[in-house]
Amino acid sequence: MDPLSSDLEQVENDLREAELEHQRLGVRIEGLRAQRDALRKIAQMPTRLEQKVQAMTKAEGIVAVLRASPEPMTLGQIAEAMTAAGKVTNSNGASVYIDGLLKEGRVVRVSRGLYRDA
Repeated sequence: MDPLSSDLEQVENDLREAELEHQRLGVRIEGLRAQRDALRKIAQMPTRLEQKVQAMTKAEGIVAVLRASPEPMTLGQIAEAMTAAGKVTNSNGASVYIDGLLKEGRVVRVSRGLYRDA
């Protein structure tokens, strides 16, 4: 094999590797954008709900927070959203309310530790 053919083959191999890496980075960028958008929604959610939640009981507030969330939430996320909306809540407190809301059929357990409104 002459030197030019060898160089051409090496460049073609390098190009294939670079194109594959480019595709992987594109997928990673899309995933990061989706994560950023989801976090922006969560960060904005309490602001929109703040006045409503403050006028509600904690149980009603939890249902409202879950209803406004695009994704099921953990107890920690529920507590954070409630606290951000002006109803100081911790995970243990949220758990007590969630238990009652589950029994009343106002909240659904999607999977272990994840809840959404009914």
